[in-house]
Amino acid sequence: MLDPHRDLSERLVFGTAALGLDYGLARSDAAGPRSTMPSLDQAKALVRSAHEAGMRTFDTAPAYGESEARLGAALEGVDGPGTVVWTKVGRVERLDDSLGETLERSLESSLAKLHRSHVELLQWHNWTASLAESEHFRAAWQRLANDPRVRALGATTYGIEDARAAIESGLFRVVQVEWNLLRPIVVDSVGALAKARGVALSVRSVYLQGALTDEGRKLPSLPTLEAGVRRARALAKDNGVGLTALALRAALEHEHISRVLVGIDRVEQVREAIAIAKGPALAPDARGSLASLSLGDDPAADPRTWKLS
Repeated sequence: MLDPHRDLSERLVFGTAALGLDYGLARSDAAGPRSTMPSLDQAKALVRSAHEAGMRTFDTAPAYGESEARLGAALEGVDGPGTVVWTKVGRVERLDDSLGETLERSLESSLAKLHRSHVELLQWHNWTASLAESEHFRAAWQRLANDPRVRALGATTYGIEDARAAIESGLFRVVQVEWNLLRPIVVDSVGALAKARGVALSVRSVYLQGALTDEGRKLPSLPTLEAGVRRARALAKDNGVGLTALALRAALEHEHISRVLVGIDRVEQVREAIAIAKGPALAPDARGSLASLSLGDDPAADPRTWKLS
């Protein structure tokens, strides 16, 4: 039985996509929609606030615009024992004999931007099952496995089949998948397998780009998504918590989830995430009702399908 007073903040990972590019559903104010991307000084303040609050794991990627460089600048002077940085390689156009050198150059570029001698986790960005059949991929991946600048290898995936293939491949210590109240289907399908294989599951999209928060983000015009968010908000209200708290605690308390990425672009979100992680467990009735929120494999819960105006 879950300890209702257990501090789960060690499972939080600061997702840095919003540090380097416009990311997530727009908030609105009197002047109309505005970007969620912070300035460089704001990005530094965010990272340092999170570090001081005890959030010590940061997930970034070359594909996140200025994120790696901003994270590196922010961590200068505070980086030390206990700080964990995850970044990525991949999204390459050529799978041939040059792949090993391509990935090494990517790693070197990331380390330079991050001002670090190593990364704790290097992930292949958007890994697919077909890569496991490529001799070029396997050779290049083994080269990274032997690189002292890389402490562990992982993969980010979309969907059930690629997640399952990544877990079964034996190539990754950590597999990152999508999970939220409306789309729990991937972890539901592969969680037990990951545990049996000794592979840690980390999850992203817990807030579904802000849709599953109390901030009132403007949703895409998708009736299924809108209805799902309304049901989630009602369940949260019925159990005396906010939607943000329900979305995050449900992930933190999940038996098959090891780490939970939280996209952050404001200091208030740091404080909120830490408070939720240190706060009380969800009531049994709330946990028992979570399955009713699932939209299964409905594309409305997949941001890749959204057409935003």
